[in-house]
Amino acid sequence: MQAGSGALRDGCAPVSRRRALALSMALVLLATQAPGRAAAGVKYGDAVPGVVRPSDLERIKRALRLDRFSIIAAVRLGAEEGREAIVSEPLPDGTLKKVKDACDAGGFCPDPVGFVASRVRIVLLRDGEVETVVVVQERVLGARGRLVDLRGLGVEGEILGWNGRPDASDGHIALSLTPITENGSGDVAAGLDPPLLVRFNPKRGRFLVFDCVAGDGGEADCDFIDEPGD
Repeated sequence: MQAGSGALRDGCAPVSRRRALALSMALVLLATQAPGRAAAGVKYGDAVPGVVRPSDLERIKRALRLDRFSIIAAVRLGAEEGREAIVSEPLPDGTLKKVKDACDAGGFCPDPVGFVASRVRIVLLRDGEVETVVVVQERVLGARGRLVDLRGLGVEGEILGWNGRPDASDGHIALSLTPITENGSGDVAAGLDPPLLVRFNPKRGRFLVFDCVAGDGGEADCDFIDEPGD
């Protein structure tokens, strides 16, 4: 599967936000419980048989100390490299209601074919171990600390959670993520437009943020950006 090109971050090619009456159903579907209710709680994991197994779900639950989570997508890297998976944790009920109410009132609506989460991880499953390589919550953290300065990108207010889509790049899992924010007036909004892209950089051997800006001639200039260094 080929990853889509990044949208320009200076305001060109903004991401559209579709409103759907079925939003509440989509949110409930993606905020399900996992192990011992795997059939109901790991819809996307069940869609990749042979990549994520029931024993993996129990291992993730123990290693990350999670009671409720969903496997959004997974990919097999190779016999020695292991497997990557996107693990999401559901929004608390109160936050989920805030997001639904904002959408019902004509405000921000999450992508109805994406997922919503309080925390998102990319994990590596290898040799019976679960290694977190990216974790997204109040900050976006990778192997060497922060992957990006969210406030520097213009994210304002409290980050309630994340709206995202899984993707793939260079044979690895990839993520397109929009922070769901709330300002001092209680308004719920998309904290970034276009979304933040997290992809594997084969030259560096780790996940980094992939960003696009408008070049001098108006063309898209896309590349991985270095970590802030903390």
